[in-house]
Amino acid sequence: MRYDLESQISAAKTTSPLPQETLQDLAVSLAKAAKALADATGSLPSYDQKQYETQLKALEKSVEELRISNAPKSKFAFKRKPKAADSAPAPPLSPAPVTTPVDPKQSVTVLPTPTHLVLSSKSHQYITRASLPEHPQQTDLALSDLDNCVVNLLPPIPSISDGRTESLILTALHARNLTNCIILLPSIEGSALLHDMSNCILVLGSHQFRMHSSKKIDIFLAISSNPIIEHCNAIRFSRYPSTLMPALLGKKESPPFTVQDFSHIRPTPSPNFSTMDDSTKQAIEDGIASAHNDTTFVEKLNTVLPQ
Repeated sequence: MRYDLESQISAAKTTSPLPQETLQDLAVSLAKAAKALADATGSLPSYDQKQYETQLKALEKSVEELRISNAPKSKFAFKRKPKAADSAPAPPLSPAPVTTPVDPKQSVTVLPTPTHLVLSSKSHQYITRASLPEHPQQTDLALSDLDNCVVNLLPPIPSISDGRTESLILTALHARNLTNCIILLPSIEGSALLHDMSNCILVLGSHQFRMHSSKKIDIFLAISSNPIIEHCNAIRFSRYPSTLMPALLGKKESPPFTVQDFSHIRPTPSPNFSTMDDSTKQAIEDGIASAHNDTTFVEKLNTVLPQ
């Protein structure tokens, strides 16, 4: 929702004159975002809550700046002098508008610098830190509409790394509409929120993990809380591979966790997820290791992805 709203604001910035309906749509989207954040209060970690509140305030400021810059300018006209009773009618004076000084801060809308890295609408690509677009050192990561891709953002081998790629710090993950993908990520400081995924492998560490409306996903996870799934099926969990532990910023071991299925609130085991057995885990980890080291692995995705 936040990324859609930022896109709407960016588009509105380039439109002149801006229709009143657009401003109304932005106001409605803001209200929905505020309600969604209010509904999530109490279930989000305090760090994420503060981040989202800050981002929402920045969006509100941007919309208000758009509203001000597109407000109609006031015009003034001199009043006619009253007619003298014994004099000939005077010719009417033409309205003389007075130009209102324009505040330069209002005439140009300055949107906040993006605080997220977006990878969207890509197919059959291998993406690493070195191939990322310019981004802040500390950033949210948004993945959307990817198919048959490997996104490998693990730290590169020290001997071939550079300062820019090594400095990537992920604060949150938002993923939607991923199909036939392998996602290899280091530790994320905040939450991982995922929607509408199928036939994927995920390797990541996070403070909080929530997945919705997804199927056939193998997840290797390091997490300090319990992961949550909803409206999902054929999900398999395991702990973060020990071979990739350096990507967890020095953590020596991935702690155990208990999966919570919000679609199966019963005392019986959920049929929607399972824990990988040792042989399955080892086979998939071997495939992950190959994907991590081989930039042509996109051609071999079907050899390790869930079927």
